[in-house]
Amino acid sequence: MLSSLAMNLRGPWMITPEQAAIMAPILKGVLGGYLETEFDKAPAPYRVKCAELIPAPKSKANPYADKSVYVTYLTGTMMKYDDCEVAGTRTIGRDLLAADKDPDIIGHIIVADSGGGSVAAVPEMAAAIQGCKKPVVGFVDGTAASACIYALSYCRKIIAHEAMDSIGCIGTMCELSGLPKYHKDADGFITARVYADGAADKNGEYEAALEGNFQVIKEERLNPLNQQFVDNMKANRPGVADEQLTGKIYFAKDVVGSLIDGIGSLEDAVSAVMELATPPEPEPNPKHSNSMKTYLNLMAIAALAELAIAEDGSATLNSGQLEALEAALAGASGLQTTIDGLNTELATAKSTIEARDSRISELETSLNAAIEKANSAGAPDVRVNHEPEGGSADIKPSETWEDALAVCKDFLEK
Repeated sequence: MLSSLAMNLRGPWMITPEQAAIMAPILKGVLGGYLETEFDKAPAPYRVKCAELIPAPKSKANPYADKSVYVTYLTGTMMKYDDCEVAGTRTIGRDLLAADKDPDIIGHIIVADSGGGSVAAVPEMAAAIQGCKKPVVGFVDGTAASACIYALSYCRKIIAHEAMDSIGCIGTMCELSGLPKYHKDADGFITARVYADGAADKNGEYEAALEGNFQVIKEERLNPLNQQFVDNMKANRPGVADEQLTGKIYFAKDVVGSLIDGIGSLEDAVSAVMELATPPEPEPNPKHSNSMKTYLNLMAIAALAELAIAEDGSATLNSGQLEALEAALAGASGLQTTIDGLNTELATAKSTIEARDSRISELETSLNAAIEKANSAGAPDVRVNHEPEGGSADIKPSETWEDALAVCKDFLEK
């Protein structure tokens, strides 16, 4: 126990002075071995059925009535590791992520009543909250200060229980005690810490602080941590004002819309989880329109003109409507056969036209060749020679392409 307690106590703190003043002498007494005490157990996490706090039947407006919300606690002095039967933030975060995988859980509530604690306790909670796929809502039931409000800032929403709850105290501090490197008391007892020549910077900020020089520890330890605290609060809570980030603590009623989102009951926190968990309304499906005007062909069937469409887009046909639809489909099948036959005839006609066009092209080519040859030989125009029985010749122009082609062939062969 003492080993984990010592690990929890190391490093800078984000804590209210009141909580530090109460806890410091107790913890020092335990570590010194001259104080025996038993620490109260932290409340155990539990599940709450949505219907228990918000009685309403499952419906489209309340789809999670039969589901649960996981409720865990962040109370007392925040520490990274478990100690004195109090769960550290590593354990709280691990259990939160495990609950997030449960299909019965729709979201989480972190009930907080803490003045803060170790700086090392914050990243564990922040990582767990950010790692949840389901919404996490913070519920302040007393105090959310320093490291506690830091951790809660990663929640989707923060609700305080009472208007006079304490919120804020954003800042970083440390408390040091001890003797200077060399000290001799009234009885001549000497205390000395000696560092190797190559370790000039070892514990430099600590030794300087014990000598009354606090600038080193502020610049090298506290200021960077404090700046990160402020930057993350601004990122997580965009409505926070700069003057609310200097360490002052506020009543909940004075920081609604900045450090918290509202004031309400645990039931309100459950409602917030349900609201955040409810999926958006699906886009209307064009295939399931409740207006028959979009189905022009169906409207042409008289028996379907009064077809009733349900809210979800489905429809139920009675026997008369089914028979009318079947008859319409049968007629459509016969019509398709007729269309197929016409398409076949059209394809045949196209083939015939293509063959005819090809033949005409051949004839034109032959005729042009004959005319060119006749012209080059000085031959007269091509004519058809008819010789009636009287003996006189009657010369006439060719009446068809075929006649002209025959004459051309005869001429070319002579």
